Amino acid sequence: MHINIPYRSFCWVIGTTSFRTAKLNLKIEQQLALLNEFYDKHIKEHGKWFWNNQTQIDYYNFMKEKEFIKGDALRKDKDAREKTSGLVDIGLITEDRRITEVGNELLNIATKGNFRDNNKLNIDKDSYIYFKQLLKTSIKVNDNIVRPYIVLAKVLTEIGELSFDEFTYLLPLAISVESTKNIISRIKELRNNKITIVDIIYEELMQMDNYKLAYEHFINQKVSEDLICTVGINRKSRSYDKPYYNLYRRIKNVFLAKKYDEIYELYLASKQINQKPGNLWRKFLFKTTNANSIKKKWNK
Repeated sequence: MHINIPYRSFCWVIGTTSFRTAKLNLKIEQQLALLNEFYDKHIKEHGKWFWNNQTQIDYYNFMKEKEFIKGDALRKDKDAREKTSGLVDIGLITEDRRITEVGNELLNIATKGNFRDNNKLNIDKDSYIYFKQLLKTSIKVNDNIVRPYIVLAKVLTEIGELSFDEFTYLLPLAISVESTKNIISRIKELRNNKITIVDIIYEELMQMDNYKLAYEHFINQKVSEDLICTVGINRKSRSYDKPYYNLYRRIKNVFLAKKYDEIYELYLASKQINQKPGNLWRKFLFKTTNANSIKKKWNK
């Protein structure tokens, strides 16, 4: 029986993985300067501004030409959107990548190199702008409007500080008044070794109707590729979860049916899972992730 289980956000996020970088403020200010230069270049060539797929490809090539990025993205337009989406989130550029008044103010500070200021927080001019923008930043998560910086301030007021893991994995789960209170309570339990981060994430997910439905459907149906793709609730596409069916079958055969002659096939199945999730699966399942060692020992 095929059903559709919609993806729903369970956490807030600002920007993309492009925002996870060293010297972030410098990168942002460089990006603003590049956008400003590219805008002038585009107007001279086309007479007007538009932010479509071709412009995005052109901007990617422009960033590469200026040595702001390296490599060669498979989807240049997508990469250009991702590189700039965080600036949209904090109000420095518009959706069509025009620099806002605040963005221009920040760009002027960076261009002149005059960062000293006498603001109330006694911090650099650019830092003060980031602070004010983050205070205003809001994100829609399902039916909730979340102000991440306010959530952070609330949590820090209650518990004093956050570890890297608490900040990375638990804080973004605070998407409502109720969930914020719950996350604060759970972090306290975590620090007293009464619960784990995985337990907290699982608890938050299983309060959501779509994950409850996915669990019930998984328990009550015969496992198939279609079922795995359905309960995976992949944000991008159901097809992304197809490799997990083979991984499921191999795990079941090796650990439940004791078919140890399939251990190397299990390793190969884990290799079908792309990027970090695949790495995490291999570290979880194997003492070594060296393919030759596993093949030599188990592929007989």
